[in-house]
Amino acid sequence: MRFCRFAVAFLAVGFVAAPQDGYDRDAYAREYVQFLVLQLKQWSKEFPQHFYLAVMQPPVDAGKLSPGAKAAAGELGDSLERLASLSNAKDLMTNAEFRSQLEKALAAAKDLNQGMATQRFPATLQSDWGQIRSTLNNLARVYKLEMLAVLEAPDGGGGRKRGAASAVVPPAGGGLVGYIVDNRCAMRGKGMWTNAACVKTCVRDGDKIVLVTEEGKVYQIFNQDKVTEDSYGQVVTVIGKTDGDSITVDSLKL
Repeated sequence: MRFCRFAVAFLAVGFVAAPQDGYDRDAYAREYVQFLVLQLKQWSKEFPQHFYLAVMQPPVDAGKLSPGAKAAAGELGDSLERLASLSNAKDLMTNAEFRSQLEKALAAAKDLNQGMATQRFPATLQSDWGQIRSTLNNLARVYKLEMLAVLEAPDGGGGRKRGAASAVVPPAGGGLVGYIVDNRCAMRGKGMWTNAACVKTCVRDGDKIVLVTEEGKVYQIFNQDKVTEDSYGQVVTVIGKTDGDSITVDSLKL
């Protein structure tokens, strides 16, 4: 499952960037939420099946997974289907039923998140889960709900301590390469990643700056002041310290 595939699907349903001046903020926020739900629906379509197939074969030890974690993939898929069916509500930003369903999805995802962090699942499945978790966290942020922790899966025999910052990335001394965009534009597909004017407007309106890689992985940037306006919409090389899906920038090079 690839980000670009879903970006194309998203553009196909007719979403366009909000006008830079005088746009309806509520309508724009609703469209943003609907896009996040669309992403989740697409990503979660095959995820439960792939998860249960992985559970049945090494190196995953199903006996070490909690009952809640084993059931969570299916429960999450059902919750997200229900969430998608509610996402066309006109009062989406205040709709109690949608918010309640999102809370259920986050509860199932919390169990799954714990399970994914205890076993060596295939790298592709871990990557897909990272995208699902990141998108759920974006929704949780909109509705001011508790976000999912970024838990690292074990690597080989040990794995690093959860929550510990990684070494400077990448260790070979190159750099983490990606586009400097705002959080909303990062979710709209590659066509928006180089739209510097849109990034500038969204940042001016309060959105956060992020780094999005060519593959669509989004890194939240802790120290926003390290990013200058001339880098908006540009491909940059970042040296810094990562912590899950976040990065603290040491230096940035165009």
